[in-house]
Amino acid sequence: MSDMQSMDREKKKRQLRQNIVQMPDNGSEEPMDGGRLAKYKRKKRIIAAAAVCFIAALGFTGYRYMNEYEYTGYSVQWERSMRYTENSGADKKTQAAETSAAADSAGTDGAGETASAESSGASGAGSGTPDETASAETSAPAEASKTVGDSSFVKFAMFGDNVIKYTKDGASYIDASGKTIWTQSYEMKTPIININGDYAVIADQQGNEMYICSKEGCTGTAKTQLPITKAAVSARGVAAAVVEDSTASYIFYFKKDGESLGINIKMLLSGDGYPVDIALSPDGKQIVMSVMYMKNGALKNKVAFYDFSEIGKNVNNRFIAAFEEEFDDKMVGRIRYLNDQTVCAFSDKGLTFISVKNVIPDTNVTFVPVDEEIQSICYSDKYAAVVVDSTSGSPYRLDVYNTDGKKVTSIDFDYAYTGVLIDGDRLILYNEESCREYNLDGHERFNGQFDFSVSLVRAGKNRTNSLITVGSEVMKEIKLR
Repeated sequence: MSDMQSMDREKKKRQLRQNIVQMPDNGSEEPMDGGRLAKYKRKKRIIAAAAVCFIAALGFTGYRYMNEYEYTGYSVQWERSMRYTENSGADKKTQAAETSAAADSAGTDGAGETASAESSGASGAGSGTPDETASAETSAPAEASKTVGDSSFVKFAMFGDNVIKYTKDGASYIDASGKTIWTQSYEMKTPIININGDYAVIADQQGNEMYICSKEGCTGTAKTQLPITKAAVSARGVAAAVVEDSTASYIFYFKKDGESLGINIKMLLSGDGYPVDIALSPDGKQIVMSVMYMKNGALKNKVAFYDFSEIGKNVNNRFIAAFEEEFDDKMVGRIRYLNDQTVCAFSDKGLTFISVKNVIPDTNVTFVPVDEEIQSICYSDKYAAVVVDSTSGSPYRLDVYNTDGKKVTSIDFDYAYTGVLIDGDRLILYNEESCREYNLDGHERFNGQFDFSVSLVRAGKNRTNSLITVGSEVMKEIKLR
């Protein structure tokens, strides 16, 4: 009797197991049929896709929030004095003690008269002026107890992720924590700067000396017999100086240690014209110039390219290309290599983009006309921008273009700025006591008033919500909130 009951129980267990849906795991004794397995896999794919979409939506929302959130105040993360003394016998700098602060300030609007912006190297430039108004810094032999920077001429510029301060007495390279990395003393009447990648050159305009600098310090000093009118540097440290006498201009090339390369260009003022502005390609193998010259009794402008590689050796005066008709009715005050593939010429009529992907510049240029009066320009390795007098109600408009000449954003604003720059994906306008920051979508992210004087404002170490402010007396990092 018990055997029969045991057999019945086993039979019922088998029937029960057959009626249970088996899941496809390692312990399954019986796999699912094809239809159920396909249904299970589809379900897993739907769940996985939903999870990915949720994570993507969460990330996008976070990005939009961080990118478009409008900050109205700030707190000071740290501050450091801009006055220091160079010690004798070593490259040590005596830096004033750093003060940590937590002073809060609310952002307010600013208004006033218009002003041309001034910025540097890869970041920006003043309106309509051929001279670079950036700053670069150098490490050099120490001099006995010479104070650097105690003069009324004090300028700052972006150099990589950090800042350069330069005066008539010397220059300093200051990192994003406010610490002086190196210092260079000199004596100049009118220092001018050009920055390209990891190198900068600082020259005495109408003087005879210029310093070639890297982020580690001064790599060399070059001297000329004739007065320097302009200077440029490549991203590899090759430098060029424009000098002139009463009949001609000359462009001389120098190695990063200051030694002459023995390469020069002579331009007769009565025939070739006068170089208004120059720029070196990142690799230093080419130079582009905006040249003003006379034709049939009228003043004209052209953009000329010269090559110093093996290709340039085979042509007269190393001249490889010129654009005359494209600039016949324009005056190019600033010309720059935005990167190793694009040159941008800023004229009184607009922006002209020239492709230099090949050795010989592309003859098909992209011209972006600007009908309004251009007040300021700025640029980076990806963008070029102009501030113009707006006709839409606000006094000014900031138009930003990519290297193809396509408009990225347009921002109308009412703000008495003195500086404008592009720092990564941030557009920054500032004056001595306030700042406005926008993203590349044109959204205003910060509008703040400072209780201290500033000469330059750029993105901080935390590029999402911090700014570095630099003035002649103090440098601060502020956290936006």
